[in-house]
Order: sequence, then structure tokens, then C-alpha cells
Amino acid sequence: MLYSASTNGFYTAEIHGPAVPKDAVPVTAAEHSALMAGQARGMMIAADTLGRPILKERPTPTVAEALAAERARMVVSRFQAKAALHAAGRLEDVERAVAQADPITRIAWSDAGEFRRLSPTIAALAAAVGMTDEEVDNLFRAAAAITA
Repeated sequence: MLYSASTNGFYTAEIHGPAVPKDAVPVTAAEHSALMAGQARGMMIAADTLGRPILKERPTPTVAEALAAERARMVVSRFQAKAALHAAGRLEDVERAVAQADPITRIAWSDAGEFRRLSPTIAALAAAVGMTDEEVDNLFRAAAAITA
């Protein structure tokens, strides 16, 4: 087994042949096994100053990175979205905005089975009704807690 710091990847001469990066260094089976076990526990593999693989703690994400990751995971059903908007007193505002929106936004609102926080439809509707990013985030969080 070989490890390349430049790609942060593992290689074998049998499989990768001439494609093995020039900076690749040998790694024993025991080292590779320990590295994989550490990675499975949530640690990350990185290169030390000599280009050898080591385990490191993953850096703590910034507040902005954590929020971006949360938003990327936010997905709710059409029912959940409408129920949350209703509970927040914003459903009629959004439906008026939909009626004035472009055809794709109208189709998405009427036919989508789910809504993703980072979708263009959500961005367009939020802007149309003057909702802040924080308000949209909170609506998605509330919607995710709703069950039919």
C-alpha cells in the first residue's frame, strides 16, 4: 500500500501502476488498517511534514459552515411547508406571490413533492414576500417537525 500526500489517497502498484503519484510513500497493512479505523471513528487522514499519513481531529466548522451544512440538509414535504407557513401566518402571502411568479415557480409550488431550503423556488418566494434567511431557516425547522 502506498500513500500520496498530494492527493491524500492510497494506491497499490498492482491496481494503479504508473498512475501512482511520485510522492507516494509505503504504508504497512497495520498502518493502513489503523488509519481506516480512525477515519471510521470520525477522524481525518492527513499528511505529516514528511508526507506520511497521520490521523487528525476534524476541525470544528465555523458557524457559517455549520449553517450552510444545515441548510443543505433541509428538505420538507409540500404538506410540511404549507402547514408551517399557515402556522406562521404566511401561507396567504406566499400563495399571492406564487400567483405573480414566473411559470416555473408556479409549477414547482403546485407540483413539487418536497421543497429544499436551497432551491431557487424557495429563494424566489422568500424574496417576493420579504422573508429573511433566518425566517426561512426557522420555517424549515418548524416544518420538519410537523407530521401528518
